[in-house]
Amino acid sequence: MLGAIRKKSKGWVAYLIVGLITVPFALFGIQEYMGGSSDPTIAIVDGEDISLTTYYEELNSQQRNVQQQLEQLGLFYSAEIDYDLKQSVIELLINAKLLENFSNSMKLVTLDEEVRSFIQSNPVFQVNGVFSEDRYIQILRLNNFTPLAYELDQSKSMSLDQIKRNLNNSAFLSRVQIKQLNDLSAQQREVSFLVLSTEKYKDQIVVDQNQISEYFDNNNSNFIEGRKVQVNFVELSLDNVEQQTNPDNETLQKLYIENEELYTNPEQRRAQHILIEDESNASSILNKIRQGADFSALARIHSKDITTSEEGGDLGLFERELMVPEFDTAVFDMNVGDISEVVKSDYGYHIIKLNEIQPATLQSFEEVENQLLELHKKNVNQKALYELQDELSNLAYEESIDVVSSQLDLELQTSDFFSEYSTKYDEVFVSTAFSDVVLEEGENSDVIELSKDRFIVMNLANRQPERQKVLDEVEDQIVDILRNLGAKQLIDNIAQTISTSLKIGDDAQVKTLMLENDLEWNEVGWITRDSQLPLNVTSEVYKLSKPNTGEHTYHSHSADANTTLVIDLKAVKLSEVDINSETIDLYLSEESNELFLGLVKKLRDSAEIKVFSELL
Repeated sequence: MLGAIRKKSKGWVAYLIVGLITVPFALFGIQEYMGGSSDPTIAIVDGEDISLTTYYEELNSQQRNVQQQLEQLGLFYSAEIDYDLKQSVIELLINAKLLENFSNSMKLVTLDEEVRSFIQSNPVFQVNGVFSEDRYIQILRLNNFTPLAYELDQSKSMSLDQIKRNLNNSAFLSRVQIKQLNDLSAQQREVSFLVLSTEKYKDQIVVDQNQISEYFDNNNSNFIEGRKVQVNFVELSLDNVEQQTNPDNETLQKLYIENEELYTNPEQRRAQHILIEDESNASSILNKIRQGADFSALARIHSKDITTSEEGGDLGLFERELMVPEFDTAVFDMNVGDISEVVKSDYGYHIIKLNEIQPATLQSFEEVENQLLELHKKNVNQKALYELQDELSNLAYEESIDVVSSQLDLELQTSDFFSEYSTKYDEVFVSTAFSDVVLEEGENSDVIELSKDRFIVMNLANRQPERQKVLDEVEDQIVDILRNLGAKQLIDNIAQTISTSLKIGDDAQVKTLMLENDLEWNEVGWITRDSQLPLNVTSEVYKLSKPNTGEHTYHSHSADANTTLVIDLKAVKLSEVDINSETIDLYLSEESNELFLGLVKKLRDSAEIKVFSELL
């Protein structure tokens, strides 16, 4: 598959597509791989079947993901990519089955309570931060899952995750390795680079009709329009509900008491601070303050917070949770006049003085009466909306959608034609339209929540099958592709010539090419591995060989389908900064991943695997 992708999309695009295929396996996003006994078998792993149904469910999911991402990149899903994706999916399922068997042999168990707790903590299944059984069932149905199957799937995934955690605990670094890693991590490199873009050269590329026709004939599988549907739908929202309300004073008073927190001005505190970069300096300044030095004067002299230092470090009045957590916790534990200990945050080291506390105050009933009227109206309309939602659900189950529209006085709307990768409509709108209930069975959908207080029911109005586009439809697109390919070849040649000329010291040739192509060096200077340079320049620079003293390393590099670079690596040096814990953690993560891949390979080597390739 990598070969197919690299022919059609170079550089970062290829890595993205490969990532889309491999990520689900790396993250243990494994579906339910044990098929029913009545299903045809596509593979046998150590005597256990992987069903054809399971294979197609996973394949369809992967196809949608890859096609959607390719569409967003302006690329095409070809027959060759599809073939290699099928191979990747069956390998994914085989590896998952091997890991499942290994998990069982190790007697790794996930309790039902753990699974349920994990599911209930998923925000996808929550309404207003609380798990909703109705939403849970609805989302599972949209994705063709039963609760039992989904919970079994999650149990398997969580058991498999124990393998990953055990491997994480097995990874370690010796002191020698940490020293070597420190040297590599702390290395700095001096660099500059040229950027050549196809956009500047596309108009120079001439494309004739024969080239256009030949490209279309050789790549017509890339010009297929996917299936589309058109749906009828009704939408129910608060806009459809307008209840007449005239609450009495007693009702509003009760609402006022029930919602006091809405009309309470929170406690505020006024503080000064001195921000210091170094902890020892902060401690020294704190000692001076405790010995009687003026806090404001020291803030003006020493504080690195330039927005407050001129005001003696005064931060004004602020509520809870407006400052960084460490600062916030310290301030709201202090009394007026207190001086804090040195407080560390992501910004540095703080010394804090609390000067004022304004307690929380409740606004009077008279001040918020109009707001209470609006809240009462909203509550009444919300209740009416949910009653109508129940009615909508019952009608949609029993009647046609035009009857639903008529009975509830809701406008019957018809969508445009759209594909299953469309971004024109809400994601849940699109997935519902392509669900089995709507697309295959021709029934009304369940009531679908598009957002809070906005619900729809839909059914299928029309469908368009997948079709091959004709040349006239895509000719302009092909011309643009061919011009870009020609321009890319041109800038690759220019970059290679500049790089070669630099290596052999032909400065005159370099100067001529740079003048002819209006190129200028981007003088970056010294960078580290964390430096954020465009076009993945940092990564490419750190792949280059260290130049000899007084010499440079030159390299031309295709950054993506539209850009080519010439990189000048001038020198390399070691920083005195010690390695940070995040780098060590990242390295350990990579090491544990290698252990995991080694485990998979070992399981495959010792397993009996049979694949019925004719069914792929």
